[in-house]
Amino acid sequence: MKRAYIKELKGKLKAAAIKFVDLKYASLTGAMHHITVPIERFETIVHEGVGADGSSLPGYKDVEKGDMLLFPDLTTLFFDPFFKEKTASFLSSVYTPDTLQPFHRDTRYIAKKAVEYLKKEFKTEAFFQPELEFYIFDNCSFGEGPGYSYYRVESGDQDQPSYPVRAKGGYHIGQPEDRFADFRNALTTTLSLCNIRTKYHHPETGAKGQMEIELLFAPLCQAADNIFLAKYVFKCLSRQQRKYVSFMPKPLFAEPGSGLHLHQYLGSRKGSLFYHAKREKHLSTLCLHYIAGILHHSRALCALTNPSTNSYKRLIPGFEAPTYTDFAVGNRKTAIRLPKYLKNKKMMEIEYRIPDATANPYLALAAILLAGIDGIKNRFEVDKRKKLPTNVYEAINALKRDHNFLLQGGVFSKDLIDSWIEVKTKQFEEIHIRPHPYEFTLYFGT
Repeated sequence: MKRAYIKELKGKLKAAAIKFVDLKYASLTGAMHHITVPIERFETIVHEGVGADGSSLPGYKDVEKGDMLLFPDLTTLFFDPFFKEKTASFLSSVYTPDTLQPFHRDTRYIAKKAVEYLKKEFKTEAFFQPELEFYIFDNCSFGEGPGYSYYRVESGDQDQPSYPVRAKGGYHIGQPEDRFADFRNALTTTLSLCNIRTKYHHPETGAKGQMEIELLFAPLCQAADNIFLAKYVFKCLSRQQRKYVSFMPKPLFAEPGSGLHLHQYLGSRKGSLFYHAKREKHLSTLCLHYIAGILHHSRALCALTNPSTNSYKRLIPGFEAPTYTDFAVGNRKTAIRLPKYLKNKKMMEIEYRIPDATANPYLALAAILLAGIDGIKNRFEVDKRKKLPTNVYEAINALKRDHNFLLQGGVFSKDLIDSWIEVKTKQFEEIHIRPHPYEFTLYFGT
């Protein structure tokens, strides 16, 4: 980074009366972590980084080799609205201190490598547009121990009257049934302060406070950054307003689940390589191969795009959620949907509807792209549809069998995949060995 640019940026921070610099980064599982330094040390951290202990993050490093360095990505600056003192936030890259090379398990680095691999192979870019679905709850409590296990979430402010919404009847409801319009406006305004642009927001189908905010198309790395930061914004703002936001795929039984639908295309901001004027549905051959690649690898992809035990309580029949590897025009139950209302066919896109927001967005978007690239390079055709995994352990086993497509271009490493499988298997086992409250309903009196 040129010293003149750093000096100019430092002047900008000084003019804004910034007192602290906050470095944010993602763990392997996608959780946000951060470290804060006084503004006086800004130039030092730009040139020398900040030390961190990677062994304290699941799946990152062993204790014996835990040291790592964080360097701010200066292009990601925003003035953080959630600090009392004026604070400049940056997303960070992780480096190994002995070689000063990017850390191979830094998931943001993996997303960057996927982008570079696409450019090398096809001299183009990948653009993604995320739909973030989530629930807003007024109250939430949960806990578990040797003799108890419970949760309770409630949507409905007891201090204010609210009109009932029928089951699965929340989609685009008007006010006063829509109690959270102002809250979503506040979310959108705050996203803008963090340089994240929104397409629109609205109430979703779930009657008990389900919402959706759709962001605008952005290049892959920026789209992953936007998902990562949007979850931070949503949770912090909800805390300020004494609400709870949850991205759990299925927090409520018998209510619609929350996905992370990912619209995407290859090309540029001016046009999509998925478009062909004379072919059926205006889909190019490249697009069909890309779709086939994603569907071919979808069972393995689920281990990265749907990595929680709760994910598979959403991917069930009876709701607008996929259960098979299929695609169609306008069908919201398929794994890949071709939007029927798309007016400008030259910006042809596809929508991948399987993922949810428990995914690490950097790994998920990179893996989806690599599956599509594999389809293009091997000229895959859409084959017989297969059933999606019914639990995360099934998805993990699919990833064990099918992961070579992730290794192409040196984007993922076998080491990282093994670490991911280890962390996610442990999470599955922790859930699997504990009694479930409903088991008492079924078996306590037997």
